[in-house]
Amino acid sequence: MRDAQSSDEFVIDFSALPLSSDLLRLIADEKEEFEAVLGRAVAFRRAGEGDAAWIVEVPRNVGVGPELRWESPTRLASVAGSESDLMATMNALHTLSRREVGAVAVGPAASVGDAVELIREEIANTFPSFALRRLDWDEISERHLRTLPEASEFSDFAASWIAELGDAHTAIRTPESGGFAPPYRGGLAADGVHLSEVPTGSAAWEAGVRPGWIVEVGDTARLMRTVGATPQQLSQVRARRAMAIRGELRVFRARDERSGREIEWEERPEPPNLENTVRVEGPADDRWVRVRAFDPRVDLQALFDEVIAGASSSSRITIDLRGNTGGSILLATDLRDRFLRARTMIGYVAFTDGRGGMAPRRERWADPSERSRWPGRVDLLIDAMTYSASEDFVLGLQGMEHVRVGGSVSGGGSGRPCRIPVLPGIDLTVSTAITYDRKGFPVEFRGIHPD
Repeated sequence: MRDAQSSDEFVIDFSALPLSSDLLRLIADEKEEFEAVLGRAVAFRRAGEGDAAWIVEVPRNVGVGPELRWESPTRLASVAGSESDLMATMNALHTLSRREVGAVAVGPAASVGDAVELIREEIANTFPSFALRRLDWDEISERHLRTLPEASEFSDFAASWIAELGDAHTAIRTPESGGFAPPYRGGLAADGVHLSEVPTGSAAWEAGVRPGWIVEVGDTARLMRTVGATPQQLSQVRARRAMAIRGELRVFRARDERSGREIEWEERPEPPNLENTVRVEGPADDRWVRVRAFDPRVDLQALFDEVIAGASSSSRITIDLRGNTGGSILLATDLRDRFLRARTMIGYVAFTDGRGGMAPRRERWADPSERSRWPGRVDLLIDAMTYSASEDFVLGLQGMEHVRVGGSVSGGGSGRPCRIPVLPGIDLTVSTAITYDRKGFPVEFRGIHPD
């Protein structure tokens, strides 16, 4: 960060680029991150000539890539022609904050050696929880960097290196690391995925597969080496990755060790809809709602309107978030606010400053929703795969008189990751924050504990 301390306030003015209301809200909701890196209070308004400000410059020429640069000691500019380009420059803020050069062109590194140095530097200066996890990044890096890989082996090399951090948010992302996750749960072992949950009516269930069966998956040793997560969720995160569907169809084979039966079935990706995202059971005064993901493509707000209609102070709702790995933080917190009774201090957050330090903890507050709100008791169910945005849902409610949290310890990953290009087709995501509950207990790594 350049020395720009002549004013108390740094103005963020992205009005030169048309932005969606959701992106504007997301930017405003994470102002503590900008304040941690910029070192001063942030305001969102039109910037005047004398303001220290972060502005957008839309490139005049086609093909100009996104860039974040200091135009003067008090004027920061994102060169961006689209929302995605602006987000790319925002993700580069931590990088720019510690470099002597006045600009960061967002794009892949020029060589494997440069990519290795980028990863080493980004994680060393941005990752927030070395102390919480009792990790020594220099020692981890020294073991992995004795020999540099060939370009064709880079993604597995880098994924193995970063997996030692034990954070599912901090990872190497490639097209192969994504995919559609079918609705099964289990843990990955050397002989395959040991299923613990096979939903009634799913393709595997209809084929005859049941909990306790083992699904054959390829290259389990590679998955064990390259996929990292917190201890409470590690085997399940690996299993989810092992069973991901990339493409239009995947054929699975499972066996029952007790009977010796083997079954094959076909699985296809399903577009998200209410039927496969949420399940509602029970009468109006005793609802059970299982939310599998906070997917903004599904109108969960309208569904909760229906669930809340007719409820009274004597009603009870059980919201089952077991297996919900997150999704949209805006949707998760909007739905959470429908269970608040008053303006509430929901916890704290501390962001990294991009230079190896942490900004002080800041209080986070939330207000009750302006939409219909649940008037009765609330039971929340969580487990190790309740993660990310799902933990933000729970965080603001736990400890309230009308709310009880049951189940097992959550995944521990409310880390606000940023995304950085490393090589063509290979990105790095890095957590930037530690979230705490109202008592000051960290969600990151340790998870939310049931009541």
